[in-house]
Amino acid sequence: MTKTSVADAVIEAVIDLINAMTPFATATRGALPTGSGIVCEIGPSTPAVTHMDKNTVVPLDVTINAKHPDLYTLTHTLNDIHYELTRAKSYPMGEGWQIVDIRTYTLPQIIGREGNNTWIMASALSVEYYER
Repeated sequence: MTKTSVADAVIEAVIDLINAMTPFATATRGALPTGSGIVCEIGPSTPAVTHMDKNTVVPLDVTINAKHPDLYTLTHTLNDIHYELTRAKSYPMGEGWQIVDIRTYTLPQIIGREGNNTWIMASALSVEYYER
């Protein structure tokens, strides 16, 4: 049986929060699909604070890439995701970890347009969690 890392559990919790907002597509991990989609992945991160008891505060960078043929839908969906997640008053927790804050690391921005006129945007969140 493979044990899920804390970082994987945290990003899955963030994906669950995004999907609870019912965006235009179900957020997943991995590469963007051929059609419309939203994907989240872990970026480079390192513990910010390690306490004497070895508990840590970790700012986990999470990329959000998305694509959709309608730029308005795409832009508003990513902006709504950032707005809702950064203003939440409570966040998920799991065995040995708890999300304590989510901040915008990079605002949503257009990074390209495919040959089929599907817009691609990217953004990033800093998901700060406490690991016991």
